[in-house]
Amino acid sequence: MDAAAGGGELRTYADVEEFFNNMSSEGPSAQDRIDYIVPYIISLLPPPFIPAPDAADASDSEDEHFSLTSSSSSDDDPAGAVFLPAQGDGQDHISRLTNDLLANVISRLPTKESARIMVLSSRWRGLWPATPLLVDDAHLRYPGESREIPGFHAARAISRCVAAHPGPVRALRVTRTSFHAQEYALQRIVASLAAKSVQDLVLFNRPWPLNMPLPDDVLRCASLARLYLGVWHFPDTAAHRPNLPNLQELGLFHTIIADRDIDALLARCRKLKVLSFAMSYNCASRLRVRSRSLCAVVEWRCSLEEILVDDAPCLERLLFDSIGDRRLLKIVQAPRLEVLGFLDLQLHELHIGGIVIKAGMNVRARAMLPSLKIFAVKVRFLDQTEVKMLPTLLRCFPSLETLHVMSIPGSTDTVVPAGFWESLGSCDCLRSHLKTLVLHGFQNLNQELLFLNYILEKGKMLKTLCIVRSEIDDVLAEACHVVPEVGPTSGFILERGTPSGGSTGSDISVCPASRGWSFQNAIDLSVKDPFYASRHDVTWIACRTEDESL
Repeated sequence: MDAAAGGGELRTYADVEEFFNNMSSEGPSAQDRIDYIVPYIISLLPPPFIPAPDAADASDSEDEHFSLTSSSSSDDDPAGAVFLPAQGDGQDHISRLTNDLLANVISRLPTKESARIMVLSSRWRGLWPATPLLVDDAHLRYPGESREIPGFHAARAISRCVAAHPGPVRALRVTRTSFHAQEYALQRIVASLAAKSVQDLVLFNRPWPLNMPLPDDVLRCASLARLYLGVWHFPDTAAHRPNLPNLQELGLFHTIIADRDIDALLARCRKLKVLSFAMSYNCASRLRVRSRSLCAVVEWRCSLEEILVDDAPCLERLLFDSIGDRRLLKIVQAPRLEVLGFLDLQLHELHIGGIVIKAGMNVRARAMLPSLKIFAVKVRFLDQTEVKMLPTLLRCFPSLETLHVMSIPGSTDTVVPAGFWESLGSCDCLRSHLKTLVLHGFQNLNQELLFLNYILEKGKMLKTLCIVRSEIDDVLAEACHVVPEVGPTSGFILERGTPSGGSTGSDISVCPASRGWSFQNAIDLSVKDPFYASRHDVTWIACRTEDESL
């Protein structure tokens, strides 16, 4: 992304502000744009350990709630809803738990409630100094009120809370606090965290002014396992060498950071597994992935000019939701890469093994990713260059098992030659590996149907066709319309269940799916396929006849 003046890169927040102000003379101001962006990037964050008081009742997650008195039974279960005390009940059994368990209980409570535990008994009071503290500015309220404490007061309150606690600080989450004119409180908070073995830190600057530098002490929080930063100038790692030996998850949101500082972090954080960027401008402008530990890299609506996977022996997923100008994606060494996408054929120029991937090229072994299992691609089916890239990409991924294709509306500037799909042969992934095809946003264009026909015809191992639409009724209509129209299906669709006795074993299950593509799914290594959520409540069986000549 070019700076507002039309020449340089956005290296400072002054550049960002000028760029936003010059985007449109009649549009929103820079402050309005930033004020809109910040709540959005905060919404991308992983959920807090304990929900805010105003949201606690809206969540049903057992992992996010803890109560000394609540029961997990429902009101519909009379036996569970009525507590029948056993003989000898009424004693304080909770206080008989071990110190470690009691400290764990306290650490899971909201900040103010955990502090109030000290008044329960001398037994609990003695645990407070050793209890890992969990601080969230969403829990800061005026006494007896639901009204939040203003940001400038909250900064001081957080600083005093962290500094005064005699024990460790397990986690700090700050997303609602302004540090304007509170630089000392900010520096004191970060310095205290470094000394108190913080493991989880989410630290956002509610902007204005934008030019708020992140304290250097954040680089010496040696106990950190997870770090999310938003709307900061990242410290200069040349002057302040990172000491983050336990960091496993790092997210940089709308943060200005130099390329060399990213390189330094990757070199020094030797346990880092997940690296993510969100809504960042030229930070870094070029991301070079050299890491022996990284498992996932996520780029979410940033303006990176190039992503170079140079040496990443453990990298399993490379995910992006890209916007802006065309950029390079170079994969040199990633022997365990299994998940890739969304590759946008209009925005991304793909290089594999030093070879530029072009439509119709002869794919050599060096230009293949044999480890890839899941691939997602955005394509404009009215653009012949993008359409011709699809079969080439399939040849680059010989072991592909799941293919996601998102159809993007486009112009009719180019026309795909008649008979293009019919003239194509098969490839390794279609003959031996592809099991699932997921269609996103299909518009029933002729080229879409021809592509689908090609996959159904050549995909000998294909077992599942999923259609992602916003409403289930649309999915039903789409499936009933699309599958009978394309060969070699017979057009015979059964209701959910086992195919009839005449099945040859090549039948395809057709089912709706929900859009699962989100930032949180992208960074969650436990989510096998972050691009969709299959729905098995309704399934059809499309029976097709086998043509041995295919």
